[in-house]
Amino acid sequence: MTAADGVERAAGARAPHEDAVPAHRRRGAFWLPGDLREDERGPWQLGPAWVQWEAPAEPAGRPTLVLVHGGGSQSTDWLGTTGADAGWAELAVRDGHPVYLLDRPGHGRSPWDPARLGLRTPFPDHAGLDFLVPRDGERAAAHTAWPWARTAGTPHADAQVASSSGLLLDMALGQDLDARRLVDLLLRTGPAVVVAASAGAPAAWLAADRAPGLVTAVVALEPLGPPYLELGPLGRLSDGLTAVPLARSAAGGPTRLAGLPVCVVTGEASGRLAADRATVAHLRDGGARVDHLELAAHGVRGNGHGLAAEANNAESWALVAEWIGTATAGSPST
Repeated sequence: MTAADGVERAAGARAPHEDAVPAHRRRGAFWLPGDLREDERGPWQLGPAWVQWEAPAEPAGRPTLVLVHGGGSQSTDWLGTTGADAGWAELAVRDGHPVYLLDRPGHGRSPWDPARLGLRTPFPDHAGLDFLVPRDGERAAAHTAWPWARTAGTPHADAQVASSSGLLLDMALGQDLDARRLVDLLLRTGPAVVVAASAGAPAAWLAADRAPGLVTAVVALEPLGPPYLELGPLGRLSDGLTAVPLARSAAGGPTRLAGLPVCVVTGEASGRLAADRATVAHLRDGGARVDHLELAAHGVRGNGHGLAAEANNAESWALVAEWIGTATAGSPST
């Protein structure tokens, strides 16, 4: 097939929909309005957020999942758009879970307004891809769960860079708005398991603290840490795992994370093991019921920081799904 400009399509090429798994689903999308503010020009919103959702055609009694993306990224991370053919969102729906995907304020389809949200770090380029997909050295050799090419001009690397954006420089404002919108979303979904990656994890800790009845468990994929991490121009995790204070009971008692089921997930080749072990210890000290799922110890090898989108993501999802089933047995589901 030849286009009018003379560019030829590769022989045997197929459109994405031709290879998709047929499915009968319920799906939709909606906006979470931002915090109402007013100035001399009139009312405006601070930090609105976009949500899309998908669920099995018939309820299966499985817990609702809310997926919160990491860093300078967006909710497409959960769709398998950069690596594996099916992302965790699809795998979860196949397993019977309703799934909600949140674009954190200022990321993805949630508008970034620099006048109100402040500046952000530069958009990553191919050199910046090394954080997720190292190209050289020991980490690259160990990172076998990304079997695709890693250089500019190759499909998977280009897609990963295309999906990325910067992080808000005002980390405390970003985390607070993430948590506000996450709580707003949970008020609509009802009790849910929050699955959060990397810099999306502070929203999960804050939401669980602010609305403990709505967060039945947290799965944290290589969460931002270790505790009290200094992040240069972004600031510091001044409250341990967040840059925003968690509420505490009188006399400086524990947060409402006490008793919360948490699963921290760590890949083999990300270089995050020591940081995640420190995060696990911090959460346990605060009373959370934490399991540390080190993937390699369960035979899931070679994962980097973007483990939910890598070639073996169905294997890592299966371990997480099993944990969710155990951790939420008897919890409310929708």
